[in-house]
Amino acid sequence: MSESNQHNNAYLEEPEDDFNFKQLIFTYLKYWYVYALVLTLTLSMAYFYNWYTKPVYNVAAKVLIKDDKSTSVGTEELLKDLNVYSVNKNIENEIEIFRSRQLLRETIERLELDVLYYLVGNVKKTEVYTESPFKITYDSLNFYAYNNYSYITIKDENSFELSYEIEQKEEEYKKIHQFGEKIHLPIGIITVNKRNSFDKELFNNPNYEKRNFRIKFNNINTNIDFYQAKLNIALINKQSSVIQLSVEDVIPQRGLDFLNTLINVYLEHDVKEKNKIASSTANFINEQLASIAEDLKAIEIQRQNFKIEKGISDVSNKSQQILERVKLKDNEISNINLQLSFINYLQKYVKENQSVSNIAPSSLGINDPLLVRLINQITDLEIEKQKLEQTYNEETPAIKAINNKIKFTRNTLLQNIETIKTGLNASKKELQISMASLENEMGSIPKTERELVGIEREYRVKESLYLYLLQKEAETSIALAASVSDNRIIEEARSTPYPIRPIPKKSYSLALLLGFLIPTGIIFIIEQFNDTVRDKKIIEKLTKIPVLGIVGYSKDTSGLVVSEKPKSLIAEAFRTIRTNLKYFLPNKEKEIILITSSIGSEGKTFSSMNLATIIALSGKKTVLLGLDLRKPKIVGDFEIDNDKGVSSYLIGAETVNDITVETIIENLYLIPSGPIPPNPSELIMSEKMDELIKELKKEYDTIIIDSPPVGLVTDALLLSKYADATIFVVRQNVTKKEYISQINELYKSGKITNASILFNAVKLSGLGYGYGYGYGYGYGYGYYEEDKKKGFFNRIFKKS
Repeated sequence: MSESNQHNNAYLEEPEDDFNFKQLIFTYLKYWYVYALVLTLTLSMAYFYNWYTKPVYNVAAKVLIKDDKSTSVGTEELLKDLNVYSVNKNIENEIEIFRSRQLLRETIERLELDVLYYLVGNVKKTEVYTESPFKITYDSLNFYAYNNYSYITIKDENSFELSYEIEQKEEEYKKIHQFGEKIHLPIGIITVNKRNSFDKELFNNPNYEKRNFRIKFNNINTNIDFYQAKLNIALINKQSSVIQLSVEDVIPQRGLDFLNTLINVYLEHDVKEKNKIASSTANFINEQLASIAEDLKAIEIQRQNFKIEKGISDVSNKSQQILERVKLKDNEISNINLQLSFINYLQKYVKENQSVSNIAPSSLGINDPLLVRLINQITDLEIEKQKLEQTYNEETPAIKAINNKIKFTRNTLLQNIETIKTGLNASKKELQISMASLENEMGSIPKTERELVGIEREYRVKESLYLYLLQKEAETSIALAASVSDNRIIEEARSTPYPIRPIPKKSYSLALLLGFLIPTGIIFIIEQFNDTVRDKKIIEKLTKIPVLGIVGYSKDTSGLVVSEKPKSLIAEAFRTIRTNLKYFLPNKEKEIILITSSIGSEGKTFSSMNLATIIALSGKKTVLLGLDLRKPKIVGDFEIDNDKGVSSYLIGAETVNDITVETIIENLYLIPSGPIPPNPSELIMSEKMDELIKELKKEYDTIIIDSPPVGLVTDALLLSKYADATIFVVRQNVTKKEYISQINELYKSGKITNASILFNAVKLSGLGYGYGYGYGYGYGYGYYEEDKKKGFFNRIFKKS
């Protein structure tokens, strides 16, 4: 390459730029229709999701749990002073009680949760809870009722149509019934009653549409399982004993009703549990009082009869003194007998495997620490067993292990009871020995008086015991009357004012994000795996062959864009190429330009025709020589026959004048390729080819050779010896990168000289560094014909 050409090539090259933001934007904007389609799809999906999805609300309430560690005064302290309560609680146990099936069952039975009502629309079904215009009650339902939907269509204020289908039995039912009628069906016995909110004017109106309902029956166990999974209970913080209960529901009112009812049931249950201990103690005391009252009555009658019979009114002072001393010992023995009676009562409870949580030994003076601790241990184990039974069955190792613990603790408790009994009997025996000495003193009293003292002694013992039990009965009654739950409601259930899902803003934001990310990701992958030339920057990285010019993408069906639309951008691009060619062909009066490409479909013939046209329009006599003998295309756009041409001349059948056609474009002549020969390469290598070029050089200023693709056949290389300049046509998104590398090898090896690249069919994103010499004159918006058709984005980037 000459020094002048090297200087010209350097002039055509532009500075390297590692990142071009405009190029990146153009790359993605060329897929605007993909973004528009995906955005439309994602936003439509978000709209449908927001409309179709049932809005879910969060309902929450707060309850204060009286923890063991908390200190307070009031009723609880009073009850502790009376030694009535001895059950310890902790927050974890109370949370499990909230979740227990027993509490949930009672809660659900108080609410309308066994029948679900859905208003049926054209697309979706909306649950209406107690807002339904009717209510269904039932006497009995069977398996098929719970596993199939029923449908009710209100006909008017008095009647409705009931229908259902039992899929398991392939049985259908459809019949009109009256409100309030007891209906006997294969699925059960039901009654449909109108609610107070039933609007007869609406349902008598035939145009009213909201009259179709779907019914779902839920059995109690299904509802318990559902709400066990749905109920969330959490400690507000570790420093407090306040817990928060929450549920999510599509109907806020149902969530409010459920939580408020659950808390009320829990508080009632707490009071009942506390009263069980006091009630058990009261029952024992009442039994003892009834028995002692009978004994007192009998002793009183015996004493009166003895006094009348013996004529004695009272005992002497000496006897009275002995009686008082005996009374003290009798009281002690009576207390021990009472404790022994309670211990026997407790022993019977334990042996019968009854719950010991209802027993309070301290209420009757039995304060053995080990006994109280063992009873509390059994109570805790029974609570833990109830928690495990919600998840496991009796045969699981966990249940078996806790049963063994309970059995072992019960046996230890029975042993402790026997030890207490032994101790009490020993104390009783010592008192009886002391009593024997007092009875000896009573021997000195006259017989009649001694007998009266004995009766009086027995009466006073029973009386003292009776008064003691009356005091305990009063204490227990106070405990029952003052009994309230240790726990209390901090905040009643309340619902969030807006649904927690779906959140329209969040849905639309996500739709917008996905609408941009999905196509961007797809486009990125496509671009990464695209091995074609996408922009000018890629060409400059793969080869040092200079880019002669850039030609935009043409949507015209005709290839003669320069002659038909001389003010178009494409025409201006070829003018720029014509100017740039002067640097490759300095001081050349006669010039031969070879135009080729790597493969077909890159716009080689299009470029040849328009470059020949633009040179001819500059006043140079130009001939376009069709030497693509294998696949001629030029004749189509110029609307001439291909009956004779270059191939005819090369075989000696025609002269140059015979094959030359004058076109309608001034100064432009055309020599078609002629009939397709069987041996194109041989014809091009013949001496006739040399003669043809020589004759044409005499006649024309410029010869444009439209040659075959260099990557497919050798014809272009054979013709390169005639060329003063060789132009390789590279088409955006068609020419592969490896073809550029092949062209570069030809250039480096010297097989082609004075070469340049024409970047063809370029859309905005492929410009690389901008229009450069292709569109670089900048006449202003509106000068070119395409400007009138430019879109919004093109206008923005044109201005920028």
